Amino acid sequence: MKVTDYLITSLRDQGVGHFFLDLGGLNDGFMPALTNTEGVRPIVAAFEGGAAYMADGYARASGGLGVCLGIGGPGILNMVTPLTAAMSDRTPVLAISGEVPRSWEGMGGFQDASGAAIDDISVLRKVTGLSVSMSAPAVVPHHLRHAVTLALTERMPAHISVPVDVQRADIDAPWRPLERELVSPEIADERSLAELAATLAKPDHQRIVMLAGPGVLYARGADQLRAFAERFDIPVATTLSGKGAIAETHPLALGVFGYGGSRWATDVILSAVVDVLIVIGSGLSQRDTLQWDPAMLPAKAMAHIDPDPLRIGRTWPVEHAVVANPATALDWLLQHADAGALDAGRAARREFVHAVCGGQPRILEPQDTTSAAVPMHPARVVTELREAFGDHTVLCVDSGAHRAWFAEYWDVRQVGTHFSLTNLGPMGGAIPLGIGVQLARPDQPVLVATGDGCMLMHGMELHTAAREGIPVIIAVMNNGAYGNIYYRAHAMGPGPERLTDIPGMDWVAFARSVGADGERVEQPGEIAGAVGRALAAPGPYLLDLHIDKTYPTPIGPWRKRQREWEDSE
Repeated sequence: MKVTDYLITSLRDQGVGHFFLDLGGLNDGFMPALTNTEGVRPIVAAFEGGAAYMADGYARASGGLGVCLGIGGPGILNMVTPLTAAMSDRTPVLAISGEVPRSWEGMGGFQDASGAAIDDISVLRKVTGLSVSMSAPAVVPHHLRHAVTLALTERMPAHISVPVDVQRADIDAPWRPLERELVSPEIADERSLAELAATLAKPDHQRIVMLAGPGVLYARGADQLRAFAERFDIPVATTLSGKGAIAETHPLALGVFGYGGSRWATDVILSAVVDVLIVIGSGLSQRDTLQWDPAMLPAKAMAHIDPDPLRIGRTWPVEHAVVANPATALDWLLQHADAGALDAGRAARREFVHAVCGGQPRILEPQDTTSAAVPMHPARVVTELREAFGDHTVLCVDSGAHRAWFAEYWDVRQVGTHFSLTNLGPMGGAIPLGIGVQLARPDQPVLVATGDGCMLMHGMELHTAAREGIPVIIAVMNNGAYGNIYYRAHAMGPGPERLTDIPGMDWVAFARSVGADGERVEQPGEIAGAVGRALAAPGPYLLDLHIDKTYPTPIGPWRKRQREWEDSE
């Protein structure tokens, strides 16, 4: 078979059913393989960056590999930002780029980006775990297995460049899919876990709290997290990127800690009486630590569980560094922890949480959720959306002020139904991300929460969804401005504030112009009906939700901590 057929069939056998691409001469050789291979569906994006975000969403929602294709040079370089986002969020994405024939390299050929010219391979090495040229047919099987293995085991993007003459070459090689044991090994440092279990058994170490990050979801460890928490009445907070590791309707769920954090999670973790904090599957970034707030450090001991030792102790030293698969570690603790000692601490944990939370609601500013203001209050909009969508709805959140509103007021009711480009935070990426998620989970509604500024960046991918009949729902939190920037610019005066304006956009007309449908919503009471029509639509549907930009986002603890940080400099 041709090298192109080998690459596509091998990736299909690895579990990849959808390939996201932009067309171009250097990738022409892939079109027959993509259209003639059984079990493969090619999705042509409006922009190479959109194709890469779609692959990211597909990987997150499927639990497998996402694949995107573009030509070398301008095509693959348009993927730099989404691949960087995948690197930051630890998503396994494989980017394939076509390259000029080897005989052209460095000769001034059109779109030559080979190592002898622009050298896009070196550019991609900065934002991927592997960027390599398939310089001969003989190395194709090796490089493909290396790229797929690295992407799935290290959870990072990889890039392979394939010259067009190599694409056309014949190859005869088998492909053996990676074993699950390789992709998610059940490793656990039992000695360190035993030491942690001994600490948890101490009578004066019973006010225990867990902080779960996305690593729990990557390890498919949500069931183990819930089981361990329920067995011993241990409260669980999540980071924003880990939102959905436990259903936020669960009685032991405290909500998000850090940026977009809930009242309960913030007050409990920052209280001075937490004995032991177990961090699991989080790298403890700036936003996951409330701007590196040392008040979150527990009184007695901190444990950090992660399969990557480089993420442990990166922010603060810990008493228990446990290199382990989060699911395996929780299983081990469930089986081997001193049940008698932990059972004896149940009452102390219940009393501690009740005393700190003080009967207050989990969310901040609950009165805003019933606001009848017009233009609409964002808190009311998110509350109405949450109630109108089913518990199994998947939410993809973009970057902007709306991220904070949805973090606070959209409670995740089923595990693994919240996705966000959390760490790098590129604007607009959630729109194509949601398309990839919808294709991976066709039986669940997918809602993309975005803004008008984000729509200007990647809104054209609505055309992709319309052409392919992908029923993703786009909720545009339309405040006529770059909202997060407006908050800062407003304090600087009318000139800077004017820079944040986004005038003259009719998003419903835009949606219809590209083959989608939608409607404008200006009253809170109209939201439920609009959602019903969106869910019944056969294709993509846009909700143009007109909100007031002047309401401050519900991140009071974050703002307070930032002021403290700045004052200490």
